[in-house]
Amino acid sequence: MTNLQNESKRFYVKIGTGEKLAYGFWGFGSDLVFQTITIYLTFFYTDIFGITPAQVTALFLAARVWDAINDPLMGAIVEKCHFKHGKYIPWFVGLCIPYGISTVLVFTTPESISKVAYAWFTYILFGMLFTGIIIPVTSLSSSMTQDPIERAKLNSFRMFCSGIGGVACSILVPKLSESLGTTPQNGYQRAMLILSVVMVISFLVAGKVCKERVPESAMDKEEPFRWRDIGTQFAKNKPLLILFVMYLAAYTYNILVSSVGTYFLQYNVVQYNISTSMDMGTWNLLQTLPSIIPMLFVPAIARRVGKKMTVIYGCAISTIGMLLFFVMPNTMMIGFCIGKALGSFGYGMTLATIWSTLPDCVEYGEYVTGRRCGGLIFSLASFSIKISMTIAGILPTILFSFTGYVANAVQNEATLTVIKALNSLVPAVILIIGILVYTRYSLTEKRFDEIVEELTRRRMAAKQAED
Repeated sequence: MTNLQNESKRFYVKIGTGEKLAYGFWGFGSDLVFQTITIYLTFFYTDIFGITPAQVTALFLAARVWDAINDPLMGAIVEKCHFKHGKYIPWFVGLCIPYGISTVLVFTTPESISKVAYAWFTYILFGMLFTGIIIPVTSLSSSMTQDPIERAKLNSFRMFCSGIGGVACSILVPKLSESLGTTPQNGYQRAMLILSVVMVISFLVAGKVCKERVPESAMDKEEPFRWRDIGTQFAKNKPLLILFVMYLAAYTYNILVSSVGTYFLQYNVVQYNISTSMDMGTWNLLQTLPSIIPMLFVPAIARRVGKKMTVIYGCAISTIGMLLFFVMPNTMMIGFCIGKALGSFGYGMTLATIWSTLPDCVEYGEYVTGRRCGGLIFSLASFSIKISMTIAGILPTILFSFTGYVANAVQNEATLTVIKALNSLVPAVILIIGILVYTRYSLTEKRFDEIVEELTRRRMAAKQAED
């Protein structure tokens, strides 16, 4: 092996068990909160807080307009700021407590002020703090190691822990809100307070244990980050843009099925007199628990067929599950459960793989632009999640407005049909679009190794020039 090849592997660091556990712990804590938002917030707004579907739609749209500015801006700020203890760690350590407070406020229902105004303020505040914490903490993996296989293991384990967090919130939120609250309103608030405390601890532990290792590019050292670099990075990084579409497809599928699944159990199951003892926690468990199973095996699958095909296979499995759900007779509960679980299993494969793929786009961006912009690149993932939350949030409320949905009442046939389609056919179409776009993803493992060698050659040349 040549000196260049040896040097190019210098930051192919093997992550120790303790550091990997700490990195996974923040994933667990984060999804305790995030999955609660995705599963319960729309239902909480319409059926507990008492906001109309049209008002929820307006809120989600306005928040996403702001996010279109806020997310790239936050990514750029992360790139411009450098702290003594690292580029990424100080951000999520410093913001985790305000973020936890904002999640509790979202599920607080004051009576003395306008409900709509309060919802706007707290939800947008939550979104801004989510951006401020998720961009640096997810960017961290690109700085911990440059080894794509190790990144796959690291992010797969983190997503496995996130899945456990999602399972925990599916079980705990209904039970905690019922046992701790005298009303549904204060029950949700108190449940979220407990989950937020765990989340804060998880981020503080990750900040203490995890290490940043991969150095900045030569250009980053010589020239400060410029605002025009935002457009340059996004315009030239084609793999990132294709991956952005897959993030949209995967997260929109999951958030849509998670949030509308609550309506399906509340109305379709009851009105079609489906015989079942399933409660809300068990139903939501079908959307979270099966996704955990494949996550630990994703690195092995990716080594065998490549990360690109692992993503496509995962999406295909989820699509089959959703179509199975759609064709089931309205009283076939076992069929609904199988379709939902199958979709979740495929989603676990997809999610673990795209998060291990995203750090590779950091090197590609450095290769084509000369700048290593991890925070900026991961901001696009954050923005895709926000857009997915919007699509999954406003699509049901828009359709409900047309079908005559009335909260906490008997629903008409059109509304029941729409609820079923939103749980099955619509997410299947979204996933198919994602697959079609992702077939054009070209950053293979072999190409990535070639790019890392070239980046190493540039660093060695810059160092020789300094000497």
